[in-house]
Amino acid sequence: MKKIVLMLFIAISLFALEKKNISIAMEYKINKATAIIKQTDLTQQEKAQMIFPIFEDVFDYTLITRLSLGRLNWSKMTPEQRDEFQKRFVKHLKNSYVDKIGLYTDEKLEIVELREISEKRIELITKLIGSKDTYDIVYKFHKSKSGSWLIYDIDIIGISLIRTYRSQFNNVLEDESFETLLGKLKKS
Repeated sequence: MKKIVLMLFIAISLFALEKKNISIAMEYKINKATAIIKQTDLTQQEKAQMIFPIFEDVFDYTLITRLSLGRLNWSKMTPEQRDEFQKRFVKHLKNSYVDKIGLYTDEKLEIVELREISEKRIELITKLIGSKDTYDIVYKFHKSKSGSWLIYDIDIIGISLIRTYRSQFNNVLEDESFETLLGKLKKS
């Protein structure tokens, strides 16, 4: 059975992620990442470096960046500023993930359902099941111009990654410059 799933995943990975394959592809990716996290002979940084490539093809970092900054702030930036901001923001997101790897204590992520919101939006509903608590995690996908389904936001226990960052970025940009915001991202 594992060989069949692996072969199916490899076939899925060669093409755009289709809606019908999201659950199986994400389950495979999550299980692979969990197996890496459980390895006791690796540092958090080593684990992260092995996990990032697993998920690179399902995240729309450009849209995540644009939505996190907000339409008004994004429109005020030059193309060079947008590129610089995206590089720093993605690095910040990844660094935040590295910091959280150490918090893993043998929880299991269970896929509950794939819910269609509209023709271009779907949500993968999951539960993070721990020994004491269970948390809802919702991966929000959009259909890209290429036809592939990509993650543009994640809700963890009802808190949107995008809205959280947008609020933080707006607070900084109300009183400070874009360069200050870039500097803060660089430090984190």
